[in-house]
Amino acid sequence: MSIRNKFSSKIKKNNINRFIIFGSVILFSSCEKHTDNTKISSKKDSAQIVSDIPKIKGISGTELMDYVKSSPIIKPNQNNGIPFSTLDYDKIIAYDFRGDEEMYDAPIDKQGNFIPIIEKQQFLSQEQADKILKALAKKSSYGEASAACFNPHLGLVFFKDNKKINQMSICLDCNGSISEIDIPARRHRVFNKGTDDEYSFTGFTPKGKAAIIALCKELTFYYKSETNTQTKK
Repeated sequence: MSIRNKFSSKIKKNNINRFIIFGSVILFSSCEKHTDNTKISSKKDSAQIVSDIPKIKGISGTELMDYVKSSPIIKPNQNNGIPFSTLDYDKIIAYDFRGDEEMYDAPIDKQGNFIPIIEKQQFLSQEQADKILKALAKKSSYGEASAACFNPHLGLVFFKDNKKINQMSICLDCNGSISEIDIPARRHRVFNKGTDDEYSFTGFTPKGKAAIIALCKELTFYYKSETNTQTKK
């Protein structure tokens, strides 16, 4: 091979090597930049998710318990209807909270502690207690459909000697309720009775919802407004 050909071949090899090195640097830089952007994007998404979570400044457990102890005594009323006519309590306190079906479906959790998202509390007078309990014990208050979700805003807790003996949570968004003691009136409207598909319409009727809204108006709770009581389809 001539000197000229050897020199030409050497130049070509050098050019190819330079091209490979240059290309590798660009590719590496591009990947590094892409990776960094992904991290930044991930951090932004994470920050956005955290910022979207509503921050609720609930009443402290100590304040809630002190309120129970200082609330006035009331008496059970045999005219309130089953099961409330036979329930032994001396106080009923209403709680306004932003509940959810998974974690906070009642004012007091399974461990006996107040949940951390209670925003308002108000003891019921004898008149208020008798009025709402009579409504909640009537068949005419139940018999409509309810949605599958359960995000209650109203809780009624019954106390005896400052200890919880029963609680009921109400969600007018889905038109449902739960109670630690059975309320027979909730199950009066039965479909497919005697079959494997038997079920009850336990949702509130307009009359039942009206009684709950009336109480919440007095207490200035969440369900005081008709706009906050729309049943979800």
